[in-house]
Amino acid sequence: MSKKLENIDIEVNELKDKSIPTWEVIIPNKKSIGLIEKINGKYRATTTKTNNVLFDKSLESSINDLLSYFTLHEK
Repeated sequence: MSKKLENIDIEVNELKDKSIPTWEVIIPNKKSIGLIEKINGKYRATTTKTNNVLFDKSLESSINDLLSYFTLHEK
């Protein structure tokens, strides 16, 4: 069984009030799906709903991981 492919529009907003580089990934007019923080050269993505943590080497990969997790587990 496979899910039907669909495009998901997102916004990635840098949060300036944090002590470390942080971005919030949002589905416009719906909800936040997670936060990404750059820690020791790695990107740590934390899902909003379940607080699961995913690590990656680039911001783009972290964003993709959050979207994949959201699509498979939270949608």
